[in-house]
Amino acid sequence: MTTTDTQTRDTSTTSGAEGGRSGSGDGGTLASVRQTAAEAYQTARERTSAAYSSARETAASAGRRTADGIEGNPMAAVIGGLALGAIAGALVPILRQERQLFGNVGRRINDTARQAAVAARDAGKEKLDGFTDQALGAVRASASAAAGTVRGSDRQG
Repeated sequence: MTTTDTQTRDTSTTSGAEGGRSGSGDGGTLASVRQTAAEAYQTARERTSAAYSSARETAASAGRRTADGIEGNPMAAVIGGLALGAIAGALVPILRQERQLFGNVGRRINDTARQAAVAARDAGKEKLDGFTDQALGAVRASASAAAGTVRGSDRQG
């Protein structure tokens, strides 16, 4: 029911009440209270609607920014996810029963992971060293060829 409908209904109720009471004035006060309550309700409803709409827009904007950030730098998102997982795992207490059941398996997985990381680091270092040696050889060959070209042009000139 709108404010105008409430006012119309209140006016008819008030005039009926006043006609029956011979000018007591209570009907006008009641109509005024109803009017104020209706206005307060409408204002609260509008504010709530605006706040909800604003919250939805903010959440959608945050979602878009997050998606853009992940698309722009997916490795950072993966690393961040792993870090959050590690933090969450560190904060969750390990139960005695879990330690008994998974203790040996966890140690073996941890040892295997460490060995794999060391092997990957060593392999990467070897590849990098080989690449560096090749690049250095290519630079030396280019420098030697350039020096030979300069010497040859000095002899001709």
